[in-house]
Amino acid sequence: MANFEGALRLLESKDAGDRMAGVLELGRLKDERSVSVLIGVLPDEGVRALACWALGRLQDAAAVPSLLTMLADEDPKVRHEAVLALARIGDKRAATPISKLLLLDSVPKVREECAEALLAFPSKEAAAALKKAAASDDSKAVRERANKSLVALRLKELGVL
Repeated sequence: MANFEGALRLLESKDAGDRMAGVLELGRLKDERSVSVLIGVLPDEGVRALACWALGRLQDAAAVPSLLTMLADEDPKVRHEAVLALARIGDKRAATPISKLLLLDSVPKVREECAEALLAFPSKEAAAALKKAAASDDSKAVRERANKSLVALRLKELGVL
């Protein structure tokens, strides 16, 4: 299957595997019609994280409001994929929510992804969140990622990156 209509048919299936295949196909096709379809499947717990991934692949700012709501999802995989997608899209509306998530999320892997994602949003706010995480996060991996991101932000500022 390599077409938009075939992907839509898969999304109508009761089988989660079929719906996942449909979401993957929509992300692979990079068809502009896919954005609204993928936003529409975000309520489906079986494909929510994958839909965030696909929306990030499409890099369409129209998905940003929906992805921002996914930052509060109870599933850490969904939050993780939403952070990645928002960073790929690079829309500045995501800077503040990702900065807050870095400091507040209960899952270290999500916080670590936030620390990396903030590179897409160079700002004083991002730097402040990264400094706080680097100094006081409970997770060594998050502290290390925050420190690396701070260095990268400084190098960007200096025009090296």
